[in-house]
Parts: sequence; structure tokens; C-alpha cells
Amino acid sequence: MAHYLIRRGFFVHLFERRLALPTCKMNADNKNEQLYVRGDTRSYTMLLTSRAMKALEGADIQLPHSLLGSLVGSCVHLSEGKMRKFDYSSDPDLQSYGVSRNAFVAYLQQTLFERDTDHLSTNFGWELKEIDDTNRLATFQRSANYIDDCEGLQQQHEMKVEFDLLVGADGVSSKVRAELLRLDAIQRAAGNATENLPLSLKFLQNPEFYKSFHIRPALAKTSPLYKDHNRVQSWPSLNMLLVGMADGSFWGGSKKADLLNASSASEVETLFKGNAPEVYDLLLKENPNFAEDFLKQPAISFGGAVLLSRFHHKNVLLIGDAAHSMFPSYGTGCNVALEDCLLFDQILQESKPVHGKFPLRPAAAEFTRRRLCDAHAIVEMNTNFMLFPRGFLGYLQMLFLTTLRKWFPAVIKPTSYQLLWSTVPFEKIRHQKHKEIFLFYTALLLTSTLVVLIALSILQVLH
Repeated sequence: MAHYLIRRGFFVHLFERRLALPTCKMNADNKNEQLYVRGDTRSYTMLLTSRAMKALEGADIQLPHSLLGSLVGSCVHLSEGKMRKFDYSSDPDLQSYGVSRNAFVAYLQQTLFERDTDHLSTNFGWELKEIDDTNRLATFQRSANYIDDCEGLQQQHEMKVEFDLLVGADGVSSKVRAELLRLDAIQRAAGNATENLPLSLKFLQNPEFYKSFHIRPALAKTSPLYKDHNRVQSWPSLNMLLVGMADGSFWGGSKKADLLNASSASEVETLFKGNAPEVYDLLLKENPNFAEDFLKQPAISFGGAVLLSRFHHKNVLLIGDAAHSMFPSYGTGCNVALEDCLLFDQILQESKPVHGKFPLRPAAAEFTRRRLCDAHAIVEMNTNFMLFPRGFLGYLQMLFLTTLRKWFPAVIKPTSYQLLWSTVPFEKIRHQKHKEIFLFYTALLLTSTLVVLIALSILQVLH
């Protein structure tokens, strides 16, 4: 969002609770050489689809090949060494890429610094304390991240900033969102509400946690698993994924409760050896004390799902996970967040400046109007796993739809699940899913009726 706003001539004060990440370095050929930061366990693999790539293109950001790893399909490792491979769509509009979260943030940070520092003030290690929406004044305080890292330094610990527009992009536990809920409640109680619709929040906690691990490029390339480096590899028995990154490394993680709640290193070892011995061999070569360290690693929460009644309040706007956080089931959250930035930029593009200034408050309200239903659609589909095949009939439905697609590619569209990789609005994807369900059960009913009629005819002939 800072990239977009600076390009439109705004002066941006950027506040970030965490400390600045190391940025990319330049090698002898003057090309970006990726730094894969391992100090932060949140630096997991993210999926970028056409939705994200279009948003980045709109901000004039070109990600280097050293950052993007193309994903062509999945590889499921079953018991007794069996394996099943599935190909993603070859449609150029349905491509997907794996990217390191921290590396991606570091690259965005670096290109922002290179873009226009005359219109940018960066403040790392700060978090929001409170908002005065009447005077459009935001108060920030030093975050725990800064205090822990810079203990003993005598520096400013509070800062007040006037704003024309405050954008809250501070994640699932958004302090900006909490402030807006507080302000809206106070104003409604006093009869001074400025918005017709009350600001309400529906939050669903994700009960799952995960632990992650990393295998360096040189070691990953020695493994037989590397031949499927461009596929998302999974071990259902461990609820574990392994994803190849652009630098050749493997990033993985598990949300298996038995593994996360193991009481000893030997229990960790037993679970890995019994379910994914080929991965465990690699992990031991990476770290001989892997089982002990994995046991000590704190499990990370998958956050939760957020449904808001609106995404704005006066001159404050919520985007990304602060506005519509979702479970990581579809790997869609990052793409939706980046698409928010593109949409708001389009709204600003359509706005007519008054006395040289953008009407930012109406623009924030317009963002809610255009984005709310679509954001609710993806959060709801994500939370109830609507697009995933479940049970025998679910897999039969998927087989039916993909077979029709192969037979009649000019008539049958990609499935609703495949469309997540596109830029199709989520409301349309949800509508298509309902059509697919109707089509499948209609075909199933007709087929069953036909089979019964044929059986009755045969019985009649036999008699």
C-alpha cells in the first residue's frame, strides 16, 4: 500500500511493529541475490497467484526469479513408499509460485526504500497505541520487539502523527481494528455515530498450530525428493507439507497434533521415521539435534477468520488480515491482501481531487462498498472448506468436473477451486461452486435413474 500511495504523490509514514528485515544483497553480476531469513519462525512459504502478480504489477514491482519458485502440481506421499502426483492447470492465468514470506517482505522493503525516500518516513519497532479520529491523530509507542532488541537505549518511546488517511494493515490481531471498534462503540453510545451501519466483528479462532523446518539448497539437491522440487509435497499421515523454494531449498511444516504435542525427542523421531523417513534423514543431515530442537520450538497459531461489517471508519481504512483474515487452507490470504491495495488504488484513480486533495474519506467508504461482499465470500468459503473435496461424493464430484473439463475445454470452465488461482471475484467463484454442486447431483440423479430403469427393463425381459 505504501508503494501505491507514494506513486500517487502522498507522503507516507510507515509504522511496523517488528524490526526492519535484512534486505537483498547484490552479487557480482548486479542481480538480486535472495537472503532467506531463518531468524523468524513466521518466515514460512506463501503462495502467490495471478491475483497477487496483478497487484504487484499495478505497483510497478517486478519480483526477481531468485525469489519466485514456480509450482506445477502436488505430490502426495502415501504409506509403503507409494506416491500420487497431481498437475495444476496449464492455463497461464492459473499459475502459482512459492515465495519465502520474509524474503518477499525484505524485497518489498528494499524496493520501497529505493523508490522515493523524499515521500517516505519508516518507523520500525513501533505499534499503534490509540487513535483520535476527531482530530485525525494517531499515537504510537515502542513495541516489545524494539524494547527487547534495544534494551538500555534511551530513545523516544511515544510518537504522535496527524493523518489524512490511516491504513491499518496490521494483521489478524489488528490494533487499528480494535481501536475502530472502541471508537464506534463510544460514538454510538453517545449518539454521535458517523456511519449508518455499526462496526461489528465476528472472529473464529483457528484451532490448529504448526511447527516449521528448513533444508538448505546444497543439501536439498542431494535428495531424491528434489526431482519434485516444483511440486507441493505432502505426507497426510504427518499432516506435513514440503515446498521447494527458488534458491533450491526446501521449506516445510507440520500441524499434526501428535507431533506438536510430543513429550520427548524420541517421540518426535519415532513419528518422523515411521511416516516420512526420507524427510527425517535430510533433517538430521541439516541438524543432528533436529528432534530436540523441534521439540523445543514453540508452535505457531494459524490465527483466525475475521468478518467485519465494514472496512472503514471516517478516515481510517482496514486492509489485508486486519480486515478479512482467513484460515490458510487455500493459500489465498496474501493474494487477497495484495489485491486490496490494487482495488484502493483504482478507487483513488477514479476520484476527482478537490482543491488539489483526494477525497480520502469517501474513498475509504467506497472500498468497503466494493470489497465487503467479495471478502466475506472468500472468508466463508475458506472457513467451511467449501471448495475442498470431502468424502467419497466430494472426490467423485471433483473427478466428474475435471473429466468434463478435459473432454469439453471450450465449454466447461476451470473448477471453482482452480479459479482461486485466477483474478475472478470470489462472489463469482462461490456462485460457480453452487452451480457445480447442482450439475453434479443432477447428473448423479439422472445416472442413477437411468441405471434403475435399465435394471427394471432387464428384469422385465428375464421374466
